[in-house]
Amino acid sequence: MKTKQSCLTLFTIILFFLAGTQIGCNKDNDEPEPGKEQVAWAVGAADSTNYGMILFSSDGGDNWVRQGEGNAALTGIYLNDVWVVDENTAWVIGSENTILKTTDKGQTWTQLNTPQQPPEVELVSISMVDSDNIWVSGSYGTVYNSTDGGNTWTKIQNDVLQNKYIQGIHAMNADVIYCVGGYEGGNTNGFIARTTDGGQNWDSIVPIDNFNQHLWIGITSSGNKHIVYGQEAHYIVSDDGGQTWRNDSVPGTGGTNGADINCLKMLDATTWWGAFDYDEILRTDNSGEYWETQGPAPGPQNMWLLGLDYYNKDLCIIVGSSASSNNGKIIKTGNGGQSWELKLETDAWMQKVSFIK
Repeated sequence: MKTKQSCLTLFTIILFFLAGTQIGCNKDNDEPEPGKEQVAWAVGAADSTNYGMILFSSDGGDNWVRQGEGNAALTGIYLNDVWVVDENTAWVIGSENTILKTTDKGQTWTQLNTPQQPPEVELVSISMVDSDNIWVSGSYGTVYNSTDGGNTWTKIQNDVLQNKYIQGIHAMNADVIYCVGGYEGGNTNGFIARTTDGGQNWDSIVPIDNFNQHLWIGITSSGNKHIVYGQEAHYIVSDDGGQTWRNDSVPGTGGTNGADINCLKMLDATTWWGAFDYDEILRTDNSGEYWETQGPAPGPQNMWLLGLDYYNKDLCIIVGSSASSNNGKIIKTGNGGQSWELKLETDAWMQKVSFIK
């Protein structure tokens, strides 16, 4: 069974479990500049302390420090995505319309004002063009854009986005932004929307052979190669900057019809790393012609691996959430995926991880 960890009511959580919802992930795909610190943040659900989980590592994921405990803005909040800007600056988003930012390496987290929404709005994906131009998406067709570093926000209104659960948002540049996900209200199909004018107008992308029957989880890119990925190991690829698309899937993954691709990152146009359901990690070095299974993923089993990010071609961190309890884990490879180490077990679902880029 596919899942997404949510802060909503128990009924809504169960609904999304059945609908196969996951939270998308996206990040720029360039390796860090030489000499950059191996700084990473990981986020997840509220644990027994009732504060949303923020974890910080300054050594490439070997050791993790809890941040944000005692911050009222994190009370009862499930954090769904994180974006690291530099050694000191990171953004996290989550339930109850929550956006927080740190500029001092996580010593303090400040909540930002967002457009007024019903309290059940859940923000699930963040993408940044630069430090000023920020895009956030979530439930009930929610898309926000800020062009002044988060001081003010505009809520994007468009019929294409209405009644959508927008799990993945990805800003290619200031003009071209993609939104992917599914429908609110039990429709299990996926949708893909794109703007080429900075959010003023949006069009739908409809892959051939009814591939939108598959729920979409996220989108990533490297140069002109764009990949939309999602339910039951399915994905579509554009080699020409989104003008044309071809359908594909990852063979041999778990589950009845294949494991969800919960997070896909491109080291470059040909090398991709994926985090899947059922503790599965896969990597391709030839644009998906052949996928190599990595692992096994150490630590507690029966996990959905939900978040992945790399520092370089050797160093990668993955976070996961248990399919049967509230537990989570963080694992790491330092040798390109030949072997993985368990770095932390948590008593909260872990959702996403982000390295400095």
